[in-house]
Amino acid sequence: MPKVLINGVEREVPTGTLVLDACHQAGIDIPRYCYHPALTPVATCRMCMVEIKGMPKLATSCTTTVGPPPKDNPEGIAMEIITNSKAVADARAGVMEFLLLNHPLDCPICDQAGECKLQDYSYDYGSGDSRMGEVKRRYRYEDLGGKIVIDKNRCIHCTRCIRFTQEISGTHELTVAQRGANLEVTTYSGKSMDANPWAGNVVDLCPVGALTSRDFRFNRRVWYLKNIPTISRHSALANPVWADVDQNQVWRFRPRPTEGKVATYFISDQERAAYADYNLGSGARLLKPQLKGQEASVEAIREALAAVGSVAVIGQGVFGCDAAQRLGDLASRPEWRFGAGDKGYAIQLPKLQTHTDGVYNRRGFSERGFRFSKLDELEQLVKEGTVQALVVLYDAPFSGAKETERLKALVASAPFSLVLESVPSELGNSATARLPITTYLEESDFVTNHSGELRRYQKALEPPKGVRTVPAWVKDLALQPAVPAAV
Repeated sequence: MPKVLINGVEREVPTGTLVLDACHQAGIDIPRYCYHPALTPVATCRMCMVEIKGMPKLATSCTTTVGPPPKDNPEGIAMEIITNSKAVADARAGVMEFLLLNHPLDCPICDQAGECKLQDYSYDYGSGDSRMGEVKRRYRYEDLGGKIVIDKNRCIHCTRCIRFTQEISGTHELTVAQRGANLEVTTYSGKSMDANPWAGNVVDLCPVGALTSRDFRFNRRVWYLKNIPTISRHSALANPVWADVDQNQVWRFRPRPTEGKVATYFISDQERAAYADYNLGSGARLLKPQLKGQEASVEAIREALAAVGSVAVIGQGVFGCDAAQRLGDLASRPEWRFGAGDKGYAIQLPKLQTHTDGVYNRRGFSERGFRFSKLDELEQLVKEGTVQALVVLYDAPFSGAKETERLKALVASAPFSLVLESVPSELGNSATARLPITTYLEESDFVTNHSGELRRYQKALEPPKGVRTVPAWVKDLALQPAVPAAV
């Protein structure tokens, strides 16, 4: 590999590596607005310029690559890069002054405040002075629909949003119009972004406050939010996301990118909006153990379960692997672990979606002995009386109407049935007993997605009083009754 010298420190990088990436590998942060690792580099913002020995002018690090070693000296330095020279500092300060010429001073009311690269880079690289004496430019209002709000006065024309609609979503709603001082990001013939099921990603891509989410707008200041790493339950591959939490409430979901994996930089609007499903009030949750429709203790449920006899378990493959392992321990035989769930997703963007199966931890459950598509066998075992008790781990949205009816019939035909769920469902209502469990945001666990990738998620919310994790309930259900001491 060729050797490069970055601020006097020698490193080896593969031929063709972007100078920006080489600096990043060396622990040097290069400021940039237009560059994004999942989009084509265009070098429009000029913020990432560095000095390269032998080049007459500063070079944009997002489009300049490291070449091969010198032919006459294979062990020599292929490129010498300087990121901290006076020329580089002056260039960055000049770009910042240029970008701020027409930018409105509305940071106190801007949703991007607190995570705005214009603020950060102005502080780090700006001069602190402005020579702008003229009236700032103003754009007309434009409506992008019910999802996205655009304020073109804040736009710095990095074109990230345009490249997203061209290269990723393929919907081509956004473009640039005019030239020079009148340049603006706009839509083709007033087309909105409502029909784009991935439109929310332009908000994440925007480095300033020009594109904001109508759903999150003016709801919460970002410096109050705690960013918890979790996953999306509404994608076939359990996409990594951030759950932004404050006051025991989720305010938004955002992508949590994994370096080198383009698909993790973006999430669908369905995944983005799913945060609201986990802010249910206590009135919508199952809060107390129930036996035959009445509140009961877990001891009473344990005794009723033990009195019946042989137990089979059914688990939907959308829960964590630890929950699956503990649930499986309740089965009287290893082969009496059955899998469920038939949620599916249509492929909208083949670049980002590689699987249609919405039961994203099917592989994790299978590795722990759960057998899917075997409900016929279980129905026969219940009918014969071989299986006398069923324990079902259930979340209604991940089973369709047909599968739900089969599960209800199984629950109704078994002498004893126990459903573990977080929100009351028709299936739970028809069971002999049920236990209130945490949502995935109220626990820490992991899943193994269809690609074999292990995805961990951390506890983001505190569960209501009386609600426990699956492993905690199973531990109580598996306790053996105390043996009286000998006299």
